[in-house]
Amino acid sequence: MAGERNKIKGYAIEARGLTKEFPGHKALDNVDFYVKRGSIHGFLGPNGAGKTTAIKVILGLIPATTGRVKVLGEPLYFGSKHNFLRYLNYLPQDPVFPEGLTGREALHLVADIYKLDREKKNERIDRLLKYFQLDDAAGRRVGAYSRGMQQRLGVAAVLLTEPELLVLDEPVSALDPEGRRRVLELIIKLKGRATVFFSSHILDDVERVCDYVTIIDRGRKLLDAGINDLLNRYAVEQYLVTVRPEHADRAAKLILKNQSVSRIIPQLGKLLVVSEPGRSSAIPEELLPELIRQGIIVTEFTQNRTNLEEAFFKILEESHHGEVAR
Repeated sequence: MAGERNKIKGYAIEARGLTKEFPGHKALDNVDFYVKRGSIHGFLGPNGAGKTTAIKVILGLIPATTGRVKVLGEPLYFGSKHNFLRYLNYLPQDPVFPEGLTGREALHLVADIYKLDREKKNERIDRLLKYFQLDDAAGRRVGAYSRGMQQRLGVAAVLLTEPELLVLDEPVSALDPEGRRRVLELIIKLKGRATVFFSSHILDDVERVCDYVTIIDRGRKLLDAGINDLLNRYAVEQYLVTVRPEHADRAAKLILKNQSVSRIIPQLGKLLVVSEPGRSSAIPEELLPELIRQGIIVTEFTQNRTNLEEAFFKILEESHHGEVAR
């Protein structure tokens, strides 16, 4: 369905000054973010941060109090008909299908709503049912499906029409590791062909598949950045060093004498070496040769890379400290 539209450059979603107030509660407070076309964009925040509210506003399900939104280049006006809905599919955290339909019938219903031709419809339905391991259950009623099976059916449904933009709210929350792997592999394959905007609490998944992330908390945007830029910005300058057990005490004393080292932290038989600010690159250049010269047998010397989860909690901590300071 996306066809030539995918070649259009720019943003799939533009949100400016997005504010949503409920009685006694401001769910979104002047939030800006932009989702590039063809990207995989993670939308992160703790429970109650405002992620689902923002998604509902973007989809036109609820009105914003103030602010402007464009989806696939088209301004959003609550209550109006929008052309972009033909090119967008949405998966809520808990997808719901008519319980009396079988899994196959549910996908046929989605295909008929989007007026897919019969040959294309049948081929895609068969392929998706098999990929998500629902082919054996395709003739069973959806009401008898487990939550994980319903979520797999939901992902199949949003992929069925090959949309230009997918908006997914916690798409893997109910899935087992194999189900998560299959969904994430498909998301990765969509990069550059479609735009995927999704929220998730599983930060390892976000780090694995996303180009960009936006982080919000308590209705306010804290940060948006490319995933690599974010990890570099919050990188902790650390190395993991492992030596022979009989050399551990001597190695620790030698490491602490190095001017580039701030401190060492014993960690499950290893030494976590923390550098002085800006001196991280000097540690492997100076320390490893010196350990070897002193006859210390080093079995591991690796940089301890900051992951998205560590960066995420640092960002939240900085935000909360800022609030206390104010």
